[in-house]
Amino acid sequence: MLKRIIIIALIVLLPFIFWYATQFGALQSVPFATAMKMSEQASDVEQAQKVKIDGMFTVKDKGHDHEGHEGDFHAKDIQGTIFKVEYTGKDPLPEMKEGSEISVFGHVHGGDEPYVHASQVILR
Repeated sequence: MLKRIIIIALIVLLPFIFWYATQFGALQSVPFATAMKMSEQASDVEQAQKVKIDGMFTVKDKGHDHEGHEGDFHAKDIQGTIFKVEYTGKDPLPEMKEGSEISVFGHVHGGDEPYVHASQVILR
């Protein structure tokens, strides 16, 4: 009898758990300003929440495409805010041109020039 109850509970609960994970498990895209506010709310001992920022690759200095070292570049979010991205992911950066639509996944850090410490950058 106990086995039957456990099997019925699994049959009923597994689809609900799967549905819940697909609905609330994905990162929602936020603008850079919202990500900065979320980062400021985190305490000093905890890491800032991972965010996804949709935007486009932009060239801040028209002299060259990528600034600084290989993983540094600038992007513009959907609100028009230009922000710095420091990419330290394992995969190489995708080939980006001015205006390429990208999604940046990482943690936002404040300071003199706020930036996103990105672990993943993908073309959309």
